[in-house]
Amino acid sequence: MIGIYSNLYYPTRWVPLKRRGLGWHRCCKVYEEHECAASCGLAEGKTLEVVLDVKGCNLNCKYCWGWKMRLENNELRKTPEEVVKDILCQIEKVSKDGLVKKRNYRVGIVRFTGNEPSLQWEHVVEVLKLLDKSGEAEKLKVIIETNGILAGMGKIDFQKLESIENLKVDVDVSFKGVNYEQFEWLSSMPGKLFAYQIEGFVRMFDYFEGNEKISVNPVLGINHEENYCVRRNRKEYFMKVEIIDAKGNKLDFYDYSKDFEELVLSRKELRYDEAPFREYFGINKNRARFVVAVVYKGKRYLNTLPSEVVELFEENS
Repeated sequence: MIGIYSNLYYPTRWVPLKRRGLGWHRCCKVYEEHECAASCGLAEGKTLEVVLDVKGCNLNCKYCWGWKMRLENNELRKTPEEVVKDILCQIEKVSKDGLVKKRNYRVGIVRFTGNEPSLQWEHVVEVLKLLDKSGEAEKLKVIIETNGILAGMGKIDFQKLESIENLKVDVDVSFKGVNYEQFEWLSSMPGKLFAYQIEGFVRMFDYFEGNEKISVNPVLGINHEENYCVRRNRKEYFMKVEIIDAKGNKLDFYDYSKDFEELVLSRKELRYDEAPFREYFGINKNRARFVVAVVYKGKRYLNTLPSEVVELFEENS
């Protein structure tokens, strides 16, 4: 059962580790050449993660950090066995790195992300089944980042996750806004699909409620924290970055639709990942400008990216 992945490595994943003086990111230099499906990065604290960037999505978000991997780079086709081999290879390389061991870093997470994993659901499940039988399984948590739409439509058999015995699995339903208008604007898709996001979360949450191994979580799938720092030419530029609507107004991510509040928030608190909007390596800058305003030194720059504000300021300095 073949899975389709991106072979476009994101330097932002290992830069924080490079700053900490860790050297194992050297394997990233040959990542594309070796057609590896599993890249590495820093998750949080001293927990490292192995990341699997699937290719293909059923949304077209304006701010998508994986736009380039979806539309521009080549496909990497892998069997479940090949993917698990790549995962275990990365874990082994990291665990044997002297500095990683000395500073008590470890791989604790395997993350399916990039575009939309549910489009390759049968493949993802087979990867998990094989990884579940490995010697690393009890040390790992798997995170599946999904928009939940296919689950809401009844088009994937999410019950198959029940066969997992040793891995912990988090299914993070990534909501593209908290109401129909926000969803339509941000995802560039019909607002009615927001109802399938809600339904997908409800179906999976209710099915796995009480399961000690599988957790279903609602997440705001937008980097919305305003405070941001651009580092350039050994200088730091501190600014605020707002996510905005078509009229340039800052979006309110607490403006829940009634059904979102009644069906999602009644079951579990929405997780607001406090990460700012960033100009990731893979975004489409022309599209991302539509949803961004930057406030710097008391002036608001509408439909302008943080790096462009810095360029303007440096030109006028």
